[in-house]
Amino acid sequence: MEVVERFYGELDGKVSQGVNALLGSFGVELTDTPTTKGLPLVDSPTPIVLGVSVYLTIVIGGLLWIKARDLKPRASEPFLLQALVLVHNLFCFALSLYMCVGIAYQAITWRYSLWGNAYNPKHKEMAILVYLFYMSKYVEFMDTVIMILKRSTRQISFLHVYHHSSISLIWWAIAHHAPGGEAYWSAALNSGVHVLMYAYYFLAACLRSSPKLKNKYLFWGRYLTQFQMFQFMLNLVQAYYDMKTNAPYPQWLIKILFYYMISLLFLFGNFYVQKYIKPSDGKQKGAKTE
Repeated sequence: MEVVERFYGELDGKVSQGVNALLGSFGVELTDTPTTKGLPLVDSPTPIVLGVSVYLTIVIGGLLWIKARDLKPRASEPFLLQALVLVHNLFCFALSLYMCVGIAYQAITWRYSLWGNAYNPKHKEMAILVYLFYMSKYVEFMDTVIMILKRSTRQISFLHVYHHSSISLIWWAIAHHAPGGEAYWSAALNSGVHVLMYAYYFLAACLRSSPKLKNKYLFWGRYLTQFQMFQFMLNLVQAYYDMKTNAPYPQWLIKILFYYMISLLFLFGNFYVQKYIKPSDGKQKGAKTE
């Protein structure tokens, strides 16, 4: 145990030094806040860096395993995998609903304006909810693990892996440095989108054995993607507004939000075209679509 603790201590020192050096090269000094200081997995960047590293290792290893064995998507899933899918999506649905309502309630209680809010360490309830939102990113790694277990390589796109890994790093920085203020908008909005998304996934799992019911009740998949893109557009406008008005929230986090939203709009836009527009064109030409 002492060997493990010593190894982790050395690793933690190197990772923290590297992250601080990287941010320092951009003129950013990353400090913690008493509101979340001492909570699990937030004092140091090492846990999230290790988490993302393990996540990427599992994704790459899983894809190589599927390819090496030439495995096809499962025609039917084992009972335990079906149960895992249902429990995971139901849990994420409930957690997202709790965070969305809780953050919105705190924003109303403290009379936040729509945008341009400063981080206030006295707003502890808001900080805890933003911290919980950060912690939820670890849970969402299971989305991809489930896809690997289902051998659904088509779903494991660059967009999917990039989004899951990058968003967790960004929210660690927010939870560590300024868990509140202007961050409330992104956390509440994204949680609201996830309420719909995980409800969709849960229903899709329930109706998998009935294609007719699935087509009847899950027609709104494309509108969910549109709503996700609308969310990113709102976040982009928020970040632009905050930069132009020099909002009293760490500007380096606002700039990360701005450029990150551009990348997501580009990737989700490409995904939308490939899934919903091109197949329609192909269908009109007689091509087979899924």
